[in-house]
Amino acid sequence: MNKQDTVFVTGGSGFVGSHVVQRLIRDGYNVRMLVRRRPAPASHPSLEVVVGDLTKPATYDAALPGARAIVHAALTDSFSQDVEATAELSNRCAQAGVQKFLHLSTISVYGNPKEGTVTEETPPVPVRDRYAQTKLAIEEILGERSPVSEVAVLRLGCVYGPGGGWWTDGLLSLMGRGRLIKVNDGNGTANLIHVSDIGAIVMLLLTRSGAPFEIFNVTDGTPVSWSRYFSELEKILGHSATVSMDAAAARVYGKKWLEPSLPLRVLRKLQGTRFVHPLDDRSIDGFVSRAVYSNSKASRVLGFRPVHTMESGMQTVKLATEPKATKRGPVPSQGA
Repeated sequence: MNKQDTVFVTGGSGFVGSHVVQRLIRDGYNVRMLVRRRPAPASHPSLEVVVGDLTKPATYDAALPGARAIVHAALTDSFSQDVEATAELSNRCAQAGVQKFLHLSTISVYGNPKEGTVTEETPPVPVRDRYAQTKLAIEEILGERSPVSEVAVLRLGCVYGPGGGWWTDGLLSLMGRGRLIKVNDGNGTANLIHVSDIGAIVMLLLTRSGAPFEIFNVTDGTPVSWSRYFSELEKILGHSATVSMDAAAARVYGKKWLEPSLPLRVLRKLQGTRFVHPLDDRSIDGFVSRAVYSNSKASRVLGFRPVHTMESGMQTVKLATEPKATKRGPVPSQGA
């Protein structure tokens, strides 16, 4: 692909999608961004906003001709619709002449292995999490049925960075209203990727000719402990917001509080910011895992070199958070 070609982006107003859109525009591409509700008017001449719905192809069909590639970052309102909606999207992309289909997936499709190195050769495992189930099913249907000539699946690590996302704003919100559990003292492994580095690997894929179907793990290649990551979030908040608990105790605590009785709900409300947020079993398994998700294939095949380490990445979060802290005080009051 050449600069000034058009790229169609689904979910372009979301946390990851919006950063991809910014990078595409910065690098000279024209972008058509599919959103469900019209945001503020497009602020760049290279950006066209398309209001539509993945489950209703007629709402986006006219925006596909002329696009050379698609970055699929969206999900529908119902996981049960996503697989067929994506299959139909890929069919219509092929009919419109789209040459590349980049699907943003997740390392959650591997489950939560206790340890070891996870590569693209590691088989995904069935999990109970609907999000991971849906992402894997989309991968499979694209590999089996997509008529687009090049399909690349990006299995993203824990995406953090300024401007949203569960692993930054989501956790900061919880920490502002209570405390997070450091399972087993937080000695599990966090496999992170800064949101801006996702845009970088998208650029690499757009400018090369690839295989008909490829999968890449996307992490920064420098795993850290959850304890260390939580510590960086606490620095941004300006106070301690974690409590250590071994995995067995965390499971007992989670069962007690995730479906509490009325008296327990009242007690939780009275505890206010002292409340320790419970974890379900799947989350506990994730925080206990010491597995490392390798990005060596992306590095070797694409020349992918993430810009951000956790230290530099958290600086971008701090800079984005400081105005809020000045306005609201040292402990942000945000909804999760």
